[in-house]
Amino acid sequence: MSIFKVLEKENYLIMNKISFIGLGNMGKPMAFNLLKKKFDINIYDINKSLYKPFKNTNAKVAASNEELSADERIFISMVPDGKALREFVLGKNGIINFIKKKSIFIDCSSVDYESTIKISEELNKKGVSFLDAPVSGGISGAKNATLTIMVGGKKAAFNKVINIFNALGKNIIYVGKSGTGQIVKACNNMMLGINMIGVCEAFTLAKKYKIDLKKFYDITSKSSGSSWAMNAHLPIAGIVKSSAANNSFKPGYAAKLILKDLQISQEMAKRVKFKTSMGLNAFKLYKIFCKLDKKNLDYAGIIKVLEKF
Repeated sequence: MSIFKVLEKENYLIMNKISFIGLGNMGKPMAFNLLKKKFDINIYDINKSLYKPFKNTNAKVAASNEELSADERIFISMVPDGKALREFVLGKNGIINFIKKKSIFIDCSSVDYESTIKISEELNKKGVSFLDAPVSGGISGAKNATLTIMVGGKKAAFNKVINIFNALGKNIIYVGKSGTGQIVKACNNMMLGINMIGVCEAFTLAKKYKIDLKKFYDITSKSSGSSWAMNAHLPIAGIVKSSAANNSFKPGYAAKLILKDLQISQEMAKRVKFKTSMGLNAFKLYKIFCKLDKKNLDYAGIIKVLEKF
């Protein structure tokens, strides 16, 4: 066998080995999609009960960060926030103490820019490539492998793992240097929060004038006021199948998560001395909602607050 064939085989084996961290609402279906594509997967979550759905699969449960890093491989994280990611990577027993040189770490979480840059720099010092690759498309996108994935980091690392991204999503875009994926995601979610508030206000106003809300949806969903927030997560029950409103706003995308993302966008705006008036108001309204919310409701549940204004 030629040296080129040997190197090609070794590269395939490395790119086929994945350690997946975070098995929540988004992480679980993403990990399952990788299993469907025959990737060799180790899984890890601090909540051990989340291993149960993987019991009869080929996924291997890793007992520790050392076990997760037994060899050169790909890491994918889907964790709640920057604090959790920093702890997992840079903490006392963080993965940085065990990860092998030439591994690639892909973070699909939505985290703050500072955490992304810090983790990227520290892993790079270890000879590990880091890609910030947050996703959009919600739980349905994760389940159906139709996510949009926006990627920041070294282009060479991105090219090596494109087959992994293709197993998870349909719209894969390399944005640029490290951190740019998270910048795009924060801006996107700022628009999402603003859009949801607009949808809630418009439907509440129509309701006060006793407009049939099903007819209102049929019109606006096909008109210039249409948006993904409306068509996927309409805050009115009984109209859109995927809406959390049909299930008492049990979260798909929890309000506390969009509050986190809106805060990130405000921190980004402050860094470049730019005022986002709509983004700031959305952040303030979701802050009020999350303070009142005792049930960890979906972000569409903010209509409960706006109806009272």
